[in-house]
Amino acid sequence: MYRKYLPWHIDRKNRSVVLKKPKNPLPIGEKIVLLNWNVHKNNHSLAWLDDFSKLLHRHKPDLILFQEYQTMNKLSILDKQHEYGYGFFPNIVWKNNHFGLINAAKSEILEFDYYMTDEVEPIIKTPKIVLETMYEMHHAQNLRVVNVHMINFVKIKKFLAQIEQIEKALAKDDSALILSGDFNTWNKKRMAILEKLARNYGLQNVAFQGNKHQKAPFPFPLDHIFYKKLTLQKSEVLVDVNTSDHKPLLTTFLSK
Repeated sequence: MYRKYLPWHIDRKNRSVVLKKPKNPLPIGEKIVLLNWNVHKNNHSLAWLDDFSKLLHRHKPDLILFQEYQTMNKLSILDKQHEYGYGFFPNIVWKNNHFGLINAAKSEILEFDYYMTDEVEPIIKTPKIVLETMYEMHHAQNLRVVNVHMINFVKIKKFLAQIEQIEKALAKDDSALILSGDFNTWNKKRMAILEKLARNYGLQNVAFQGNKHQKAPFPFPLDHIFYKKLTLQKSEVLVDVNTSDHKPLLTTFLSK
């Protein structure tokens, strides 16, 4: 149950975030390219690695937010990309594999926090998590980034309990902010709760043309990106990438 090159085993009494520093860290620039993707635990497959290498080369993201990212007894792709640092927080540990959220950036993490649900999903009995990281921007202000994987297949009060955890991150200060991830908003009630959260904290929702990231057979998208104190320049669903059951979302922001 221990991963050889990490110093911990996660359980509810000993939760940890693994941090890696970028080789030559720089503040977040005026232009911020964000890649958000639930990678469906596929990030060690050859097909996924080929897709991701092409995305890195073509889009050069400044921020990478993955859900269901898998680590093993060998370095993952983001360990080998020396220009990126990261924070990684797992919610599942199985044998030598860890699965969870990773926030990667070419900038150094100034602060981080993390939240795990008290409740677990049925059958697999795993909790869901939130990972929060803070970065310096080029004009000496800060950018808070909140990566989310919401609990699923449970009563709405358990979904609301995780929304309250997200609120703890959003309420800390008035920094520029990105809230992104897989929110599992597959019905009208869950979607309404998320929209209310955004309104309460002054967040804008990134619109993606034609809802091409919507996952069949659900009537609402599961993946969302919200932002505050940034200007949205471009948003795109990378529809040609098929190595996960979710589509990558690519957005470009300008810092104010």
